[in-house]
Amino acid sequence: MKKKIISLAILCVLALSAGIYYYVHQPKNIFDEIYQETQKTYQSNNILGNIKGFDIDNIWPTDDPNIVKTPSGQYIESVISNGYSNVRIGFNFRLTQKTVSISFKKELDSKVSLSLWSMYSAKDQTLTKTIEILIKENDSNDYIDNESEVKSYLKKYGITTKDLDSYYDKIVNQKVLKDWCSIYDSKFSPENYGDVTVKTQWKDW
Repeated sequence: MKKKIISLAILCVLALSAGIYYYVHQPKNIFDEIYQETQKTYQSNNILGNIKGFDIDNIWPTDDPNIVKTPSGQYIESVISNGYSNVRIGFNFRLTQKTVSISFKKELDSKVSLSLWSMYSAKDQTLTKTIEILIKENDSNDYIDNESEVKSYLKKYGITTKDLDSYYDKIVNQKVLKDWCSIYDSKFSPENYGDVTVKTQWKDW
């Protein structure tokens, strides 16, 4: 009798542990999904390769220890709206990082572009949106991330925070995340990220 009770107790503990493990590792939001599913596939048949017009960087898969956990790719220009470029998705699967980044550029003129970044941390379910100014000069690029200088450029070009939100929505929500939902049976959507904290650098500008 005691053996049966002990066995049942062990089974209950195992079932509870399995349930907790399953819950903890369930994606909490759409970025978790992208992170987890790509982590499973990036060394063999990267799931993002199913997105039309998205090219996995041609070094993948790789065993190079310096970059083996940092796969990335980029949309071809023909599938991106005019005025936007360099729409990239990158990952860092190192335990100390655990991130997904979505970045793109919005051209202001022939020499000046906005560089918008969305960095998701799978460690704390936080999405951080930031902006830089990219200056093209003499075949080189100069990035400006000082907030006061960035604000000055935005003012010069008449760009408001609503404009920045619309740029983000057009590329991240209406392109990247919609494409994700087209190749994966997501529990979330571009309109409903799920459980994620969003921090926007320009929110109170």
